[in-house]
Amino acid sequence: MGGRSRNALGYIRTSDLDEADPLMATEAQQVAIEHYAAFRGLSLEAVLIDDEVAGNVPLEARPAGGEFARWIHKPRVHSIIVQRLDRLFASARECLAALERWEEKQIAIHVLDLAGAPVDTLSPQGRFMKAVLRSAAHMEEQARETPASLRTLHKRKKGSKLLLGEKVVRGFVVPDPVEAHAVQRIQELADEGKSLRLIAEALDQEGVPTKRRAKSWSKEAIRLILRRIENGEVRSLRGEAKEPTN
Repeated sequence: MGGRSRNALGYIRTSDLDEADPLMATEAQQVAIEHYAAFRGLSLEAVLIDDEVAGNVPLEARPAGGEFARWIHKPRVHSIIVQRLDRLFASARECLAALERWEEKQIAIHVLDLAGAPVDTLSPQGRFMKAVLRSAAHMEEQARETPASLRTLHKRKKGSKLLLGEKVVRGFVVPDPVEAHAVQRIQELADEGKSLRLIAEALDQEGVPTKRRAKSWSKEAIRLILRRIENGEVRSLRGEAKEPTN
């Protein structure tokens, strides 16, 4: 890895379906993550734990999962350690989308048990794993897109107004850390007394993405966001990381 950061974030999820598997107990997953980190020379920044949370709940909708989404936007974290992929994701499509986002940031996921062996996603084995996930995600997408499911999601979006820093994942309202970061920067720049034009220029220079991936920020978009901030229409940050035990 050369001069790359050796800092890592651990994640644990348990559910009532894990009772027959002692390796999935919270303590067992924590020990495995800590031993692996020590073996690979990785420094654990934190270990986030979601106890008794079903796997079909999106990562961002879980108590610790929402905090997880904010941790991986911190530049000092470059590795994620998890016992199995199903601890993080409910589907191949969701897993693949996250892997591709994190790969752009050079964040590797270390899976301790993938068919009985550890794999990290930046290795040749990890690239093969992603090829398999792409095929599985394609099949999931074909089965998922039914008119009934699309109508349900459309009603969910129309029925309630999302706060700034939120998005909808499979009917769950979850944190949107990318938008939350943009909102925070807009608030900071406005507090410094910068005009709408200067705020837009600063966001473009910093590479902060717009909501709909437009090429650049507009004064009108920033004006609307500042108005919603003033009205209190912003998702508040919550949840704390659990530090690893020694």
